[in-house]
Amino acid sequence: MLAGGIGITPLRALFEALPAKNGDLTLIYRVREAREIIFRDEIETLAHARGAKVHYIVGKRNGTSDQLDAASLERLVPDVRERDVYLCGPVPMMQHVERSLRRLGLPPRQIHTERFAY
Repeated sequence: MLAGGIGITPLRALFEALPAKNGDLTLIYRVREAREIIFRDEIETLAHARGAKVHYIVGKRNGTSDQLDAASLERLVPDVRERDVYLCGPVPMMQHVERSLRRLGLPPRQIHTERFAY
């Protein structure tokens, strides 16, 4: 699962309810500033109970370090090619992550998106 900003809202519910074995869930949560992390206590509690991993990516995106490129995603989730990815956040971030996932060889059927567009 990969959330950007307020995109954590639907993914937090999935993080709790999605059928998975202990250790099968990973959540990557991208925010600009640590104070923007919402549901942190709930996420940590759920992660502990489900044996899930959580990675917080905090900071503004810059030209020298792309923490959501294909190599970074594979480093965070080494078996990402075998997983379904649930993605929600700002449209530009989601488009970027979808491109990264496609570069890794994930077919569209493994990429599930929820768009918050106005």
